[in-house]
Amino acid sequence: MAKLTPYVGTHSGDLKIWVALFDIGSGQFKNFGDYQMEFQGSYDFAGQSGSFDIAVSLTDQQPNSPSGPCTVTLNGNTDTGAHYQTQNGKLTVTTALNQVPIDLHVKGSGTQVDNISGHNLWIG
Repeated sequence: MAKLTPYVGTHSGDLKIWVALFDIGSGQFKNFGDYQMEFQGSYDFAGQSGSFDIAVSLTDQQPNSPSGPCTVTLNGNTDTGAHYQTQNGKLTVTTALNQVPIDLHVKGSGTQVDNISGHNLWIG
């Protein structure tokens, strides 16, 4: 099913960003709906700091579609030609903005974002 909630969960307020056991930052979902979400946060990890911003819009808006077109924004760069696929409880997004597909899925009471620039993040 191609709605974001089963893969991202529902969140509000200030949330922590984690890499493994490390609390590296915080942020908020600025926009959240069935077909569009936007998270804006900041991090400080291993001597590096910056922003972690991700937005996904399922542009086909087909609730029963297992795959389709989407728009992805990562840290201010947008790919309008991205593609999503749902499988095994994950929403996998293929975008020119990341070397490998990005996986989004619910984990515990938060959202797991795998393969962002070689890192796996947990937001919750």
